[in-house]
Amino acid sequence: MAVGTVAVYPDAPAGFPRHLQAGAMRRRFWGVFNCLCAGAFGALAAASAKLAFGSQVNMGFCTLGIIVMATTNSLMWTFFSRGLSFSMSSAIASVTVTFSNILSSAFLGFVLYGECQEVLWWGGAFLVLCGLVLMHRNLSPLRKALSHKQH
Repeated sequence: MAVGTVAVYPDAPAGFPRHLQAGAMRRRFWGVFNCLCAGAFGALAAASAKLAFGSQVNMGFCTLGIIVMATTNSLMWTFFSRGLSFSMSSAIASVTVTFSNILSSAFLGFVLYGECQEVLWWGGAFLVLCGLVLMHRNLSPLRKALSHKQH
């Protein structure tokens, strides 16, 4: 800056330029998609381990279950690391994977074992979803409160 000039900062945070907005949204989509896939593969790994190490399982089925568990577990880590690279923060990626894993586990538990979750369990899943929505918002409530205090 030149001597005697004053820096003026805008009240609102700067957004992405128009030519970068589509790329940023695409990047966010792929981050969420990879994290959702990671949670689903994690649930599949857990379900295959439960099937492989059940009480009355023959040796061939146990071996197949271990192979499926190792494959889906490696896919889970692959998608999670890709989701981390696309995501805006590691916290958002971790919560997205956790939420996907919760829902996938509930679905697989119902399909494979006939398990039904209680209302309290679904309430907890809903609270995780609410936290996830808050984390994915563009402008956090703290930033809004700070911008109102400056006026």
